[in-house]
Amino acid sequence: MSDLLNLSNALSALAASVAPRIIAVEGGDGHQVSGFIWRSGLAVTAHEVLEGEDEAEVLLADGRVLKAAIAGRDPSTDVALLKFETGEFADWPTADVVLPGSLALVAGRSEASLIASLASITEVGPAWRSMRGGDIAARITLGLRLSGHTEGGAVVAPDGSLAGMAVTGAGRRAIAIPATTIARSVATLADKGYVPRGWLGVMLHPLGKGGGAIIVGLESDSPAEHAGLLVGDIITTWNGEAINSVGAISDRLGTGAVGAKVNLGVQRGGNAEQYDIAIGERPRR
Repeated sequence: MSDLLNLSNALSALAASVAPRIIAVEGGDGHQVSGFIWRSGLAVTAHEVLEGEDEAEVLLADGRVLKAAIAGRDPSTDVALLKFETGEFADWPTADVVLPGSLALVAGRSEASLIASLASITEVGPAWRSMRGGDIAARITLGLRLSGHTEGGAVVAPDGSLAGMAVTGAGRRAIAIPATTIARSVATLADKGYVPRGWLGVMLHPLGKGGGAIIVGLESDSPAEHAGLLVGDIITTWNGEAINSVGAISDRLGTGAVGAKVNLGVQRGGNAEQYDIAIGERPRR
């Protein structure tokens, strides 16, 4: 009984220690989720609920309700960066290692109070790519079902460090976007307001299994046009690696691709040719 009481007291103390950082976030449609203060002046929440919004309303731990500007968003990692007067906060230390079987606290906020839930880390898988093309450092699955209010809340390790952001993944499973992934997105969003992605300037169509990808459209003044590619060219290799689908190319045009130089193997009129191309930044439309 004393062990259970000690655990309960420790969890309550942990929740109290992070409570000043935990906020409630409301979009223009009235839907409310959670978020957390990353450092002074900046907070993080789930992008999905704020898609299309220019600002949000936030409820702080001290009861204040403030308008927050959306300083940037990265749909590929589900991170939205909010800017408002938070008071003084240091950067939240991030958890170095998250292990399966360990415990975590999922912290969110409703209009009434802090929401704190105990969760187990049921799985820590390898790095993965989101459906929107984001590189996620690890697949962290949480052993609980998120309420709507706790979406976007903080996943806190037992030592008080930030393990990630709680969101709902495939099959309504609760997952955590790792803190290291959030840190990378926040750094770019705070600097640029968006996350640049790679761009070739081609429209592609698959040619069947193992057949490469044929260029069916070419944008003017694009990296592909500058490199000399033409409509009808079939891209077969990327730096010597076989291209078997359109997805194999889009997967290589992630957030770190801008500025990279690659060699494309191309079939043109039955002839094999090579083209060097500098990956550009996808235009923001």
